[in-house]
Amino acid sequence: MSDENSRKIFVSSDDTAVISCPHCGRQKTVPVGSYKGKARVMIKCGCKNVFAVNLEFRRNVRKKTNLLGKFTNHSQKNIRGDIAVKNLSMGGLNFVSMDIDKFMNGDEITVSFKLDNADRASIKKDAIVRFIHKNSAGCEFEKSGDYAPGGPLGFYVMS
Repeated sequence: MSDENSRKIFVSSDDTAVISCPHCGRQKTVPVGSYKGKARVMIKCGCKNVFAVNLEFRRNVRKKTNLLGKFTNHSQKNIRGDIAVKNLSMGGLNFVSMDIDKFMNGDEITVSFKLDNADRASIKKDAIVRFIHKNSAGCEFEKSGDYAPGGPLGFYVMS
């Protein structure tokens, strides 16, 4: 079975997941903490159907994107440049940049970009660089609770 046929299941904070059988519709809440580090697992339902699920242990839903934007790196003399936001959540983002060599873990930055939905909302967030890998950086938004799930970023990520 390929990953395209697997369904993504979000794991709750108590390491349980509600799994629904695609064949019979039976639902069951199961403990999945022992599967951390293992994204794809095979499930056998009471109806004997076997199917794959992808367990998502992230705290925040992450959406793949391709949004162009700008950065200002306050920790590195306010250096500015361009970014392409590759994925986005309520808690942070991952971006690529030709200027990735101008970042270090812990840098305080401001990112700005426009959402590509009907509202085209402008987002400007302060963030902290948490990791750098090749030409990408992963950042955590400062005060990530400021953006309520009902705001433009929340609507975008959940759509």
